[in-house]
Amino acid sequence: MSGFTLPGRTIAAYVLPTAPLAALGLPLVVYVAPFYVSGLGLDQAQVGLILLVARMLDLVVDPLIGWASDTTRTRWGRRRPWLTAAVPFFVTGVFLLFLPPQGATIAWFSAWVILSYLAYSVAAISHIAWGAELSGHYHERSRVQGWREFAGISGFLLVLALPVLLETFDHSATLVDKVGLMGWFIVIAMPLSVLVTLMVVPEPPAPARPGHKLDIGAAIRLIAGNAALRKLLLADLLQGLAPGITGSLFIWLISYYFELPKAASTILFIYFVAGLVCVPLWIRLSYRFSKHRTLCMALLYTSALLPLLLLVPKGSFAALVPAFVLFGVGYGAGGFLLRSIMADVIDIDTLATGSERSALFYSLLVMTNKLGYAAAGLAYPVLSLVGFDGRPGSTNTPDAVFGLALTFVCLPLVFMLLTAWSMWNFPIDEFKQREIREAIARKRQAEADEIAAMRID
Repeated sequence: MSGFTLPGRTIAAYVLPTAPLAALGLPLVVYVAPFYVSGLGLDQAQVGLILLVARMLDLVVDPLIGWASDTTRTRWGRRRPWLTAAVPFFVTGVFLLFLPPQGATIAWFSAWVILSYLAYSVAAISHIAWGAELSGHYHERSRVQGWREFAGISGFLLVLALPVLLETFDHSATLVDKVGLMGWFIVIAMPLSVLVTLMVVPEPPAPARPGHKLDIGAAIRLIAGNAALRKLLLADLLQGLAPGITGSLFIWLISYYFELPKAASTILFIYFVAGLVCVPLWIRLSYRFSKHRTLCMALLYTSALLPLLLLVPKGSFAALVPAFVLFGVGYGAGGFLLRSIMADVIDIDTLATGSERSALFYSLLVMTNKLGYAAAGLAYPVLSLVGFDGRPGSTNTPDAVFGLALTFVCLPLVFMLLTAWSMWNFPIDEFKQREIREAIARKRQAEADEIAAMRID
């Protein structure tokens, strides 16, 4: 396909940090939060609230990070310094969060969750903005972000392989052991992957025109004045709720509803393998049907399958595996397609303002996604309402366990359908994006000609 100019080596080196970044998000929701509840005895509603509060800070912090990255001017570029600076804070937060001392309190959990999230924001926003600037081609942006998604799911699989191996070779392994090993993986992988990216991937030069000063009023006007941006942010918020809910309830669903507590990590591993394998499929489909329609197809597919999980016989590992293989097929589509679409939305702003504010725009996308995942922490209070208690030694009635299963199915289903509805008629496709890029090129050429004429005079 014409327009593809980025070497595979460059894309491979660029996507590497995505693996440890993704490896934080999944274990935090699926393993770490339940560990602090089931292993350390913290209140599940409090843990869910802390996850929500930590992400609410992003409403203020993430746009500031994006603005700072966009306005940074150094000989090393705009994105490199921020990605580098995030690493030591990220490693510290993850280490202390995943390897807590005995008797760790809710204050301990709160402090290191917040630090980990803040460091994640700095790294992720700078990294995603860097990737968006590697190419202006509509489909190559999907290629870059699709392989970034591939790396992210690979990070999921690598970090999940650790508890799977423990469950296979050491039946006495505890949740403490599993969480600790996952923490060590992230701590080691993050600095090594960032180092490779810094050494191999070129950073496009910053535009001559600096980013605009950021204030609350400017941020509101930015969103209000860009209809495509509003639609995309809403979709990202809704889309983040679904996996946030399923991820936070997964361990309990497999353990209590399907009655297979020893198989949880294996099932989750298989689920992400299916998602990983299907990423290239969704990339190819986006070339044919456009990004937003492909996103809707993936969401509708998953929505149709999700209720069928309730028909899987309890206690049957053989029946549960194919169910989660089919369920996992749609996983890889949502994240990378929304990030690729955001690069096209940024082009509208670039045409209007002359500035390239990629990090600011992606900070909004990261913010809404994290808020979606954080709001999924509200599933914990819902569990309390249906009478389910995940703390050790608790007794749950059959009705409470079924309430857990209904929460796992019904809440994500609603949010996926709302996301598909909001994105079906998205206003930017390949042809519209090409028109915008051509208009940007003409505008920049006119500005360059004007500057050249002034110098001659």
